[in-house]
Amino acid sequence: MRKAGRNVFAIERRNNLLSILHDKKSITVQEAAAMFNVTEETIRRDLRAMEEQNLLIRTHGGAVLADDINMEVSLEVREGINIRGKDLIGRMAADLVKDGDTLFMDASTSSLYVAKHLKEKKALTVITNAMRILLELAPCEEIRLISSGGYLRKKSLSYVGKAAEIAISSYHADKVFFSCKGFSPKLGATDSHEQESSIRRLMIQHSEEAIFLCDHTKYDKVGYTTTAQIEDMDYFITDKELPDGWEDPILNKQVRLIYPDSIKGKD
Repeated sequence: MRKAGRNVFAIERRNNLLSILHDKKSITVQEAAAMFNVTEETIRRDLRAMEEQNLLIRTHGGAVLADDINMEVSLEVREGINIRGKDLIGRMAADLVKDGDTLFMDASTSSLYVAKHLKEKKALTVITNAMRILLELAPCEEIRLISSGGYLRKKSLSYVGKAAEIAISSYHADKVFFSCKGFSPKLGATDSHEQESSIRRLMIQHSEEAIFLCDHTKYDKVGYTTTAQIEDMDYFITDKELPDGWEDPILNKQVRLIYPDSIKGKD
């Protein structure tokens, strides 16, 4: 049991390390050891394990964030990145949902955080390709769940492929909640997996309103396939201020920006 406990703590620490790297881009072993109150050798073991997963690149005395556009991070790791920011986005996004709505929800961890805040809504229908969202909402009597079915990608616990695409195309929703690997005003929302991107595009096409969930760790990240352009979005929800020069291209496309109340002067 003691060994299992240590493994859990190591996973949590490594998830937190990855969140810090997404913000800072680099970290030293000495910094990390002080942050987590562990030995430097413990941090070195963490960094070696994370490098083996292609999550970072070790440097002399520390590590930098790996930013390979072909790299797809596992669901387990993604769920530990920027938990506070995604939960904040989830609450703001859930406020847009009305009782009786029909929703598409993609297999992003951002959509999962929206799902966590929908449990008190009434008479919802949620259509999703995400196993985690189905499990999250299964206890809710007032929420009707429809799974896309299809080929299960174990890395993301999401259904993709032709069967899933046919199922999604047969429905129409009031709103879709979706995210991506990265976003910039020039390239839009991009992804690193074509089948996931295809599912998201279909959900957008078959929805009245498209609500884009973009926490700050996605700013200026790039995937190799385009999921959505700014003009495909109706709402853009984020947890921190956008980089300089980003607001105008978004607002000029009549997209409503939603920020936390803590960001003064923002909606």
